[in-house]
Amino acid sequence: MSVQLYSHSKSDLEKAVEIILKKATEFTLPSKKVEESPEDLVSQIEASKFLQISVPTIIDWRKNKNLPHYNFNGRYYYSIKELLEYGKGKRK
Repeated sequence: MSVQLYSHSKSDLEKAVEIILKKATEFTLPSKKVEESPEDLVSQIEASKFLQISVPTIIDWRKNKNLPHYNFNGRYYYSIKELLEYGKGKRK
């Protein structure tokens, strides 16, 4: 068994770190493109208050009825605009 040692310059390591961070960021960002402003996104609790329903109902709708949502680091957020559109579609 042979051991190979590599010597890298500081700039090579910096480039490698940049590439790794870029890939990690792409992996953790939501697959949906967020067109709404950050002010338009609300938490599950805020969404439930806005719709005047319970948090478990929001969770049920998200899981079973395709309620539009965004997942950032394991937390769910909802667009007020999309919630209104979803509600209008359900009334028809």
